[in-house]
Amino acid sequence: MQIPAPTDSADSKDPLPLPVRQSAIWAWITPALSIALLAVVAWHFRQFDFNQLVSVVPRNPLFWVVFFAYYFVGTVNEFLIYKWLWKIPFEGLIALLRKNISNGLLVDYLGEAYFYSWARRKVRMEGSPFGAVKDVSILSALVSNLTTLALMAAAYPYARTLQLGFSGQALAASIGVITLISTAIVVFGKRIFSLNRKQLWVIAGMHFGALAIGNGLQALAWNLALPNVPLSMWLLLATAKMLLSRLPLIPNKDVLLVGFAIVVIGHDTQLQVLLAFMAALVFVTHLVLGAILAVGDLVTIHPSRREKRA
Repeated sequence: MQIPAPTDSADSKDPLPLPVRQSAIWAWITPALSIALLAVVAWHFRQFDFNQLVSVVPRNPLFWVVFFAYYFVGTVNEFLIYKWLWKIPFEGLIALLRKNISNGLLVDYLGEAYFYSWARRKVRMEGSPFGAVKDVSILSALVSNLTTLALMAAAYPYARTLQLGFSGQALAASIGVITLISTAIVVFGKRIFSLNRKQLWVIAGMHFGALAIGNGLQALAWNLALPNVPLSMWLLLATAKMLLSRLPLIPNKDVLLVGFAIVVIGHDTQLQVLLAFMAALVFVTHLVLGAILAVGDLVTIHPSRREKRA
């Protein structure tokens, strides 16, 4: 993809601050998002069975270190990307965490809208931050799709013999959709992407690294929770989980993942409990951190506005 790099200003080596229009929409997006997060958190906390969650907590303390490393790997990766692109302050890590929690609890890509509004207010850069936010998100999906296609090519003969409950036509159609989307992004990349070619390659490499590290940490967390299963089996399960998550036309993905795990690994009851526990733990972590960040936003919203006007 031949994408020209943005030219620097001849008068200054530093990026010019982006002119920001004072708009009621951008001024209210953070408190509105915080209120929405609190509403979702309150609704789910009202009916969540914490006793059942606590009853299956792994006893190994190292599990929690690995779990939180797995939970934050995507957010830290995005922070490093935007730190490299824009030299964002440490506050950007909190903004990116809020972005990912909003995507997980509310609506996909709502978090990107929030982060875009944060970048407009907080970061000095050339041009609009929208292009970079868009490119980073598209590259994340593209890297995941291409990795999925490569793994499916290797695993397809084996997957056909497992009889996991979906037809070969559904699998082929899903692969076709992923291939079509990925091809369109590559072919029309010059019109889609705003960053230059070097930036795109670096960001794609960072996304791939985060994907590999995240899968490895997830497998290690499973291994620490159920150590009588070899780590290699958990790595296989983590790969299968990623593949299923990217296939658009396959129904009942959670059920299929459990079925695959039981066929390949065994330990029927323990596996079902562990997979359900990990999914619930990620969800509860979203809820707790989302509530903390939302309350923090609402408590500090008025002082921050006064500072902005000053």
